[in-house]
Amino acid sequence: MSRTISALVEAESIKAAVQPVFFIEMDFSGGFVRLWSGYGSFTWNGQTWLGAGHLLEIDPMSETVDFVANGAAVRLNGIPSAMLAVALGENYQGRPATIYLGFLDSSNVIIADPLQLYKASMDIMEIDEGGETASISIRIESQAISLKRSKEWRYTHEDQLIDYPGDLGFEYVAGLQDKALIWKPFDPSTIVQAGLGVIHL
Repeated sequence: MSRTISALVEAESIKAAVQPVFFIEMDFSGGFVRLWSGYGSFTWNGQTWLGAGHLLEIDPMSETVDFVANGAAVRLNGIPSAMLAVALGENYQGRPATIYLGFLDSSNVIIADPLQLYKASMDIMEIDEGGETASISIRIESQAISLKRSKEWRYTHEDQLIDYPGDLGFEYVAGLQDKALIWKPFDPSTIVQAGLGVIHL
């Protein structure tokens, strides 16, 4: 994906010593969860980000020149087991998640503007429970992953209503499979008798 990198971030990224930080925003049904890789609360972009420190892990992300749907994973360790029920009760699949990469200066002030590193949809949540604490891993998949999934569409009344509510064009399709159709030879005289004209053969 193409990105716009600010001149300040570009200049900071090539320095010999830098302070990179990650910001992760996940849109759960119960509200946004915003974490950053430092400690304590941090205010950026008009929002307050909760510091997860060393408890936060982000799997390596890669991009290629080929059209490949690479995913990412975010892991939060040391979560109290009592919070698992809350995590499991959240609606998250298909909801957006965004990962930003930023840099801090020597005064721990964010350098404008952090780079949007990855934006995709949350897919699968994996929980590893052990004793009093647990870890939660959320897989974030690019929308391009949907191109790998087969999409089935049938010529049925139900499938037609998904895309065109109220359309009754396929209402009687299901009944046709058991219907006996008798084809009769065409008789031109039936047209003449109906007063529709004379057919010259």
